[in-house]
Amino acid sequence: MKKQDFKVVVIGGCGTVGSLMARVLKDNGADVTVSDLSTDSPQVNVLKEEGIKLNLGEHDENILKNVDTVVVAPSLLKNSKLIGKIKSITDADIISADEVLTTCKVGKPVVGITGTNGKTTTTWMLKNILNIGGYKTPEHKLKMQGNTELIPSFQARLDGDIAVLEIGTHGNPNEIKNCAIKSKVNIGIITNISKDHLSGSHNFQDYIDCKREIVGVANCLVFNADDPVVAGFSNDTSHKILFYGIEDLNFEIEAYPEVRTCPVCGKELEYSIHYLGHLGVYKCSCGFKRREPDVKAFDVKNNSFKLVIGSNEAKIKLKQAGIHNVYNALAAASGASALGVDFNDIVNGIETFEGVKGRFQKVDIGKKLIIDYAHNPAGVKAIIQTLIREKPDTSRLIVVNTVSSESGINGDIEIAKILKDADVIIVASNASRKASSEINVNNHVIFTESSKKGSKMGTLGASKAQVEESLNLAINEATKEDIILIIGEGGVKYSTQILGKFKN
Repeated sequence: MKKQDFKVVVIGGCGTVGSLMARVLKDNGADVTVSDLSTDSPQVNVLKEEGIKLNLGEHDENILKNVDTVVVAPSLLKNSKLIGKIKSITDADIISADEVLTTCKVGKPVVGITGTNGKTTTTWMLKNILNIGGYKTPEHKLKMQGNTELIPSFQARLDGDIAVLEIGTHGNPNEIKNCAIKSKVNIGIITNISKDHLSGSHNFQDYIDCKREIVGVANCLVFNADDPVVAGFSNDTSHKILFYGIEDLNFEIEAYPEVRTCPVCGKELEYSIHYLGHLGVYKCSCGFKRREPDVKAFDVKNNSFKLVIGSNEAKIKLKQAGIHNVYNALAAASGASALGVDFNDIVNGIETFEGVKGRFQKVDIGKKLIIDYAHNPAGVKAIIQTLIREKPDTSRLIVVNTVSSESGINGDIEIAKILKDADVIIVASNASRKASSEINVNNHVIFTESSKKGSKMGTLGASKAQVEESLNLAINEATKEDIILIIGEGGVKYSTQILGKFKN
């Protein structure tokens, strides 16, 4: 598909995967037309910008008659009526997403980033480093993050110099493996692994095994040395490994410590220090212990640290505070180092990184308000740890909890316990209401009326009405000195729109 006169129609090309197929085919030199019954897809402008022709609201028979290949989006492949109609109109080959992936090769380095928390921030921080260094990174331009379906695989094939892909999991075997293979991942980064994304019948070992799958695909690996679960994967491969970790702290923190068992012998690990949850310095009587990091953070404060890579070192000032963001910066720096990026570009890329929307996102409404996607215990620990450290003694921390944890009631209860360090808790979701009712909470808890109703859709724990009621209560409760923190996917999805009416 290298000739510009090679004509392709993508049926269902306004959808998630369909639009990516169209863009990949265009980048590979085909004359591409998207044919879709939809007329208002958010991808329309993206397709127009890239010079892809559009046939919307219909499937024009005249276009289908004059093409070399018809590509059908995965969601439409089982539509026998549609496929039959296409065959009655044209003799062109009808192919699927897998055939596009086979035809269109990946001709660039590919970094795959997985883990429990920090994937999105690490992905975008590494992209910022690469962009600062003059590299083009292909973007899927969808309103979603990476997953274990076809999105990363097609993103890797878009025009660019280096692909940086976020790869998640639903906890099912071979998801990450298949995605990494199709995406041609050669550098794999694992940020951390905690118990926060467990659901259904999956246990923690199942989840660990899913994340481990990238180890068997990538020929260079980046591991968090401070996570014993991740560091234990080093026994599974002979490929090159870069370890990153924190060497010392220059301030006191509430680490919300957790312990882990040794991945070698199964005994409980002995920690000399916890930095965040189960991340820290550990050892076991069997000889397993924290590995010496290759990429190090010294003199760590809430929003700064000294970055050391080999003989290079620099003082880093983060725009987004918190130990979790120090770890994100180390992961991104390690990925960039593995790619051979200049150290000065790494430093500049980290320091100029503005953050990701919905991650510690500050909103000005005349009162201090922060929106954060934290939706599992580890994420909530990270943001509470940061704000408790940052806020003045005269300020109160008011938390609006819209969370419905992926790990069910146990995760919701753990989050409710973590929020004990907040001054006021406003319960927005039905899941957080049930969890708060299960424990003794000494601080001021406000249960919204709308939280009596269940509204869970995946991890979207709160509806727009629930978020709106809780925000109104929080804003009325807060003084100008207080900090309002909104946590959870529902909070991220609905807050900005709701808060618009409060802006001056």
